[in-house]
Amino acid sequence: MIPLGVSYRRVLLDAELARLAPAIRGAVLEVGAAAARRGRFVPPTANVSRWLKVDLDPARRPHAAGDVEALPVRTASIDWVLCIEVLEYVPSPERAVAEIARVLAPGGTAVLAAPFLHRADAPTDRRRFTAVGLAELATGAGLRVTDVTAQGRFFTTLANMARQAVAHITARPLRWATAAALAPLAAFLLRVDGWPAVARSSFLSSFSTGFIVVGRRR
Repeated sequence: MIPLGVSYRRVLLDAELARLAPAIRGAVLEVGAAAARRGRFVPPTANVSRWLKVDLDPARRPHAAGDVEALPVRTASIDWVLCIEVLEYVPSPERAVAEIARVLAPGGTAVLAAPFLHRADAPTDRRRFTAVGLAELATGAGLRVTDVTAQGRFFTTLANMARQAVAHITARPLRWATAAALAPLAAFLLRVDGWPAVARSSFLSSFSTGFIVVGRRR
């Protein structure tokens, strides 16, 4: 069971991060990461020498307080950077990704994730990114894009929006009753989203909750 407060986008993000996890190694920088982890992604430890969390807010208890637009990290000292659901908040995403590229060692990898069709999560939630827009941020910073994945298509986006609406019903009995009624429909929508015909449709595939772009420093 997925807790009602967890979006389908978060589930898909965790699944994609788990797919990438075996390749993550060396010194890892996680940008915008609190001590209490969101979602169910478990950071790998087998090949990781250190895992540094940097966040703008010291109250979130990162290893170091700092801005993604001016990272407190040495140039070319990091093998992997995870920047998950951060770029939509920063004033200058171009400057942020340039900083990520700066701290990457040659051959290092950046994982950039940002929402597309998704609710505004906070007053500082500034923008949304298409797959092309997110990839252009990476290439503009000198990274070579090696992978672009979408977190869902049209029907997952519908299910995700409905789930978020239900999660914000204030009356608890009504919230849980509506969630129980929505569950079969949401399960059907998620199943339909995986049909080959949906993947082949340029229209239905143009919708997504968001994207992950993987880029490597040349």
